[in-house]
Amino acid sequence: MFVLVLAACGGSSSDPDSDPNSAQAGADAPVEVLLTYELADGASYVYDVALEQSIKMSAEGSGAALDEEELPGSADINISGSGQFTFDVADGPDEGTFLVTITGEVADLNVTGNVDGEPVSEDDVPEFASIEPVSVTVVVDDKGNIIPEDSAVEDPFGDVLGGLGGLGGMGTGSVPGAELGQFFGPPFDDEAVTVGDTWSTSFETPGFGSDPIVTNIDSEVIGTDTVGGVEVLVIDTNTVVSAFEFDLADFFIGMFTGFLPDDASPEEQAEIDSLVENLRFLISSDETISNSKTYFDPESGMTQMFEVASVANLGFDLNFPDEETGELSSFVMDMRVDQKVNYQLASAEPA
Repeated sequence: MFVLVLAACGGSSSDPDSDPNSAQAGADAPVEVLLTYELADGASYVYDVALEQSIKMSAEGSGAALDEEELPGSADINISGSGQFTFDVADGPDEGTFLVTITGEVADLNVTGNVDGEPVSEDDVPEFASIEPVSVTVVVDDKGNIIPEDSAVEDPFGDVLGGLGGLGGMGTGSVPGAELGQFFGPPFDDEAVTVGDTWSTSFETPGFGSDPIVTNIDSEVIGTDTVGGVEVLVIDTNTVVSAFEFDLADFFIGMFTGFLPDDASPEEQAEIDSLVENLRFLISSDETISNSKTYFDPESGMTQMFEVASVANLGFDLNFPDEETGELSSFVMDMRVDQKVNYQLASAEPA
């Protein structure tokens, strides 16, 4: 994906026609190399993207609180598609940082499965399973570390307050493996590495409760290989985003009570008191786990291919006023999203 500063790196690779997942290691492994992203203002990279996604969900109650009147009671959907993503690089806000804008869209969708027992097709994909166009901006340093405070997510709930599209990355920001459209490749070690070497990093993203969301990333150079006739190093990365749970009830209580006039009648006060007592807007996620493999060319410093598989389990437990009637409406939903994405370098335009 991006330019990597690498020391002289020899070694052999597997047969050019072999499976690129069969990374080779051994006595002919390359010498130690120092990996550093060297992005440049004005550079642009285009990747072909292939997506496979499986969504399983069950729900009870009314989806009116989520602006979704017709959410199904159950769904089991498989989606595949392809497209192109562009990575445009600009100078970051601080020296040694880079601003990367990622845009793209997955089209040519193939959809199979069922919703409430009825078959679903490409022409009738429910909104909760829609794959929206990607437009993400992240800030990274020269080692590929994401700077969370500068990489804020515009809608950290995956647009949950106005629909359920894009739930695969809910609350996790641009974390590797957590969403479609992410920074390519893992953060690199500060020391030179070779095949068999491992390193780890972690960072925190502000949550919506008292605890931050913690991301742990463990990487290893597992061997060498050949992709498209190009000799590459292969980095295997496991990423775990911590479980989180937060209740937005206090936020909404403050909003609703703020509209109560100072001279409110006893009936109005009683109505608000009942709302405060019963309001619930609980959102939760199990650990989000992903595994990725980064294939990059030590000669050109370009990532030739990137594969990532992730699993996310999300939950909603709501007791919220119906927008039409004002009466409390209950809704409980569990969703599991399994996703595999493959990125293949299509073109590169250095600055």
